[in-house]
Amino acid sequence: MVRLCWRRLAASLVLAAVAILANSASAATLTPIGPFTGDFSDDFNRFSNVQAVQVLDVFSNHGVIRNLTSGGAIKVEFSSQLNGDLVVPISGLMMGQLGIARWEFNEPVSRFGGWWENNSGADDATATFFDSQGNSLGSMIVRDPVQAQTWTWNGWESDVPVNSIQVVGNGLINGFIWYDNVQMTLAVPEPGAIGAMTVASLWLCSRKRHGSPMPSITRS
Repeated sequence: MVRLCWRRLAASLVLAAVAILANSASAATLTPIGPFTGDFSDDFNRFSNVQAVQVLDVFSNHGVIRNLTSGGAIKVEFSSQLNGDLVVPISGLMMGQLGIARWEFNEPVSRFGGWWENNSGADDATATFFDSQGNSLGSMIVRDPVQAQTWTWNGWESDVPVNSIQVVGNGLINGFIWYDNVQMTLAVPEPGAIGAMTVASLWLCSRKRHGSPMPSITRS
């Protein structure tokens, strides 16, 4: 009887884990949100000079932004001018992608946003969100008009934890997208469904193991 109980417990845990993984692979609800103050922020003013790298630490080493385009780069700049279109930081320095880029978070996030600028020659970009397994959770259009000549806020909230975001611009080399004062909020773990079920199952198995009678329900 005890062995059967433990086997049932193991099978239940496996089924619960599969169900949770299947749920995380489903499309998320991605909701545009206004400016917010996250758990971590980055204005890139910690750098003392310009940078041109393939991977840049962001959010106090809680993530990176990675270049995905051959010949491209992740840059930290005091300004950027392309075909007469000048972009300057909100304060100090700004960060930009010259090519397709991917934000990668060390811990899953529920909210991400920041101020965006663009001198790529074409409006807007596309942000695609991914879970920890690399499954796409959906895509959003980034409103970043090339003629605006000003910084534009874009931010989103996801009901499924996000582990990375890929940004593809519509202009030159899919880049010349710039960021300042970016924010991110860590995802709050869902109530431990597996943990709760495990505790309950262990309690039942323990009662059977020690021969304790199961509680009865008396109808009034």
